[in-house]
Order: sequence, then structure tokens, then C-alpha cells
Amino acid sequence: LYSSLDSNKRQQYLEKIQTVSEEMYAYSKIRSWGKQFLHNHQATNMLALLTGALVIQGYKEAQANLWKQTVVDVMEKTMFLLSHVVDGSLDEGVAYGSYTSKSITQYVFLAHRHFGINHFENIWLKMHFYFYYSTLLPGFQRTIGIADSNYNWFYGPESQLVFLDTFILKNGLGNWLAYQIRKHRPKDGPMVPSTAQRWSTLHTEYLWYNADLSLHPPSDQGTAKMHLFPNWGVVTYGAGLPNTQTNTFFSFKSGKLGGRAVYDIVHFQPYSWVDGWRSFNPGHEHPDQNSFTFAPNGQVFVSEALYGPKMSYLNNILVFAPSPTSQCNKPWEGQLGECSQWLKWTTEEYGDVSGEIITANQHEEMIFVSGEAVSAYSSSMRLKSVYRGLLLLNPQTLLVIDHIEKYQDSPISLASAFFHNLDIDFKYVAFRFLNKY
Repeated sequence: LYSSLDSNKRQQYLEKIQTVSEEMYAYSKIRSWGKQFLHNHQATNMLALLTGALVIQGYKEAQANLWKQTVVDVMEKTMFLLSHVVDGSLDEGVAYGSYTSKSITQYVFLAHRHFGINHFENIWLKMHFYFYYSTLLPGFQRTIGIADSNYNWFYGPESQLVFLDTFILKNGLGNWLAYQIRKHRPKDGPMVPSTAQRWSTLHTEYLWYNADLSLHPPSDQGTAKMHLFPNWGVVTYGAGLPNTQTNTFFSFKSGKLGGRAVYDIVHFQPYSWVDGWRSFNPGHEHPDQNSFTFAPNGQVFVSEALYGPKMSYLNNILVFAPSPTSQCNKPWEGQLGECSQWLKWTTEEYGDVSGEIITANQHEEMIFVSGEAVSAYSSSMRLKSVYRGLLLLNPQTLLVIDHIEKYQDSPISLASAFFHNLDIDFKYVAFRFLNKY
């Protein structure tokens, strides 16, 4: 494109890029995204600033160097934090995670090309393939919708996958999954990429694609397997399979706010440059500890709330009543942080929200997972344990067991569970036996 522009057009574009980059740099010093690591806005805006710096460095070297130093400082801290995230996940979920990862992969590429900084051995990058593969419902079109989400990805993930294959994996896995996603892309309906996002990673997908890496599926592809994301606190079963009537999927989440690594860094403060929760923004997360989804025979039956208000009852978890601290659904109260457009995480107990996966076992086609989520509820309810177990007995039967304990002075006398579905309505049909209901 550059070679096709005359000198006047080149000057106009250069001035525009410089002006916008100056604004981006100024905003990085005052806006929250300049301080909040692992957030989609920060990675995306820092990458934009780096791009501007690389464009004008031959004309305004001092200014460009200042911008590059700002970006490298932030993004190197980002990569350092990601080295603690051993399962390749991002706490904002698959949709917003693809938003962040498309910028992280671009930074890793540019940092290596222009600064000689090598992140190709980063454990997060090595495991990031599974963030796309082990979150796919049967059919390669829809992903789990943990945290704010649409039905799948905001950006890519073909670009991220070919990057991972070319620079990290080098075994054909990324190219294979990118091909499957590309092949099965819906042509219409709610799972179609938006026009604003559809083509924005096409150039990097083209630049990074290595045709010498032949398509190579995972060795156990075609067999339903359980996958554990220990940092994210998520278990999936049956991911990355064709959409056939025999392929069942389910997921379970019971994890720490921000993911285990970020949560522990905030609470144990090992790094002086991390300012507690002010250095992060888990606002796209949901009140969803001990939540689950279920798609028997590939038909979504219990689903997430996707992108919406942060209400506990939309996330397939328990709510309790009467609660003295109920805010938006009196007398009921769910998990801490609920009731707003974004999850609350900065005040009172909210920053201590956590769940824990207790068990995750597979025996042939039977799966048992369980989690404890009492720390995700207000201490005012005086709950001692909120334990949930899920037992997949066969591809069509999922047994859900809730075990609740409370202290003697607890005000709680009622518990309720609402199971959410986006595709079909739940209807109660009275069970009739021997002509009696």
C-alpha cells in the first residue's frame, strides 16, 4: 500500500498516525487501561501505540522511542504475569480472551522482530492452544461462554492459532484447528462474526501461516476427554469434537477472581509494581463459581448468560434468602459482585471471591467434578459450605448434587437454583405414574 501512495498522501497518513498515537500515549497515562494488566483494552491500545511508534520512528525518533519504551514496559510485565498462568487461559473468557490474545500475539511477533525479545518459550503461549481447542462445543462453531461473551470469539482465533503453530507449537495442531473453525464458520445467525471484527486479523493470519506445517489433529481427537484449566478453575468434557448425536459436552467452573495466579499475586503482593486489584480489571467476569453448562448429544440444554447483567441466577448457581445484604433481588442474594453491568471487584469482600475445584475425575464415559464456592458469598449469610458435585452418568444424564451447610446464627432459610438456557424454554411437565401425579 505504501508504494502506491504519492508523497502528499504519505505525508497525510504520517501526520494522522502521529496525531492519533500522541493521543493514545497521553491517554495511557490517565485512563484505567494504562494501569490494568491482562485486560483487553490495555493489550489492544498498547499494540496500537507500538504500531504508531514503528511507523514514525524514521521521522520523529525521540518521540517514537518514548512510545516504544512505554509499550515495552507494560507488555513485558504482561508477558511476565502470563508466565504464571500455566494453563494458557485468560480470565475474561474465550470471547474477550481472543480480543486480548490477538494483540499479545502481535506484540510477541513485533518484539522479536524489532527488539530481539524472545517470548516463544513462555508457558502461557505453549498452553494457549487448549484455550481454543478445549472450550469448543461439538461442531467447531460455539465455545463455552464463561464471562462476558457472544457465542464464540470476538477476534480470530485463526490468526492466533496459525501464530502458535508457526512460532510455538510447530506441529500442525494450530493449522488443523484453524482449518476446522474456518470450515465450519456459520454463514448467518448469531454466531457470525461482526463486520467490525471479521476481517481485522486476516492480515496477520496470512502473514504468519506456514503451509509447511501440515494439518495434524491432537492424538486423542475424536474421543471425548476431560480437560482441566487449573488457573482458570474450569473443567470441560467433550470439547473439540464433530457435531454428532453421540457427542455430549459439559463444563464446570469454580475458580478465583482473576484466575489463581492473579488472585494470589494480588493477595500475597510479591511484586512492588502490582498495586493490588487496581492493577487488574475482572469486570467482565460473572458471579459464576460452581456454575456449569450441559449439552447432551450436542444440544445445548443448560447454558451461560453470555454478555449481560451480572446476575447470579443467570449463571446456574445457588442463591439464598432472606439475606440481610441483598441488593437487587430482595430477599434473595447470590454471589458477591452481582447486580451491575460489570462485576464489582474493588470494595468490601468482593476482591476475595473464590471458588475451588475439589474433584475432577473421568472413568470411561463417566465424569465426576465438584467444587466449593462458599468464599464467593457474603459473610453476612453465615454460610459454612456451598458444595456442588456433577456426575455425568451417561451422554444424556447429568446428576447435580448441592450440599449446603450454614452456621447456627445464619439468617438463611431458603435456597434456589435457576438453570439458564438461551435456545429452548424449560417447561415443567408433571410426572405421572399409575395414573397419579
